[in-house]
Amino acid sequence: MSEPDIPSVEPEGTFDGLRPFAILLGAGVDMLATMIGLTTLAIWLTPELADTAAAREAAQEALSTDTAILASLAMGGACTVLGAFFGARFAGQLHVRHGGWVAVVSTAISALVLVTSPPSAEAAATQASYPLWAEITGWLMIIPTGMLGGALAAIAARRDPPTPTL
Repeated sequence: MSEPDIPSVEPEGTFDGLRPFAILLGAGVDMLATMIGLTTLAIWLTPELADTAAAREAAQEALSTDTAILASLAMGGACTVLGAFFGARFAGQLHVRHGGWVAVVSTAISALVLVTSPPSAEAAATQASYPLWAEITGWLMIIPTGMLGGALAAIAARRDPPTPTL
């Protein structure tokens, strides 16, 4: 007797079952939330910001403290979870896989924007730079935070299944 074919829980291929629009939607939410969150963090840390060299220097100093760097990493991770949640929830299937791909796509788009429009020399000199440990931590967090957002979307889908739309 032959064994019956049991369908796999996940599709076989890397891209099987993915919904590109859901991934792009999640990436957009991630990037927008990150931009708003980090701007809010910068304003909160340096409320006296003005367009003067002293204010820029104060902002650079405040944003390069360990507290600000950790807050920035936490904010970025939370925004990735949020974007992955929205993208995976919108996809309605393979939530964790969609969440991971939202993280990958939003990171790729951000890197592409950074490469195609690098800051001017003057702007680069006034921007706070992250230490190596923070850069590595940020890169290592990308996929797990996206998958966490997808897992949370799966939990939400089990508790409150979305209603089908026409």
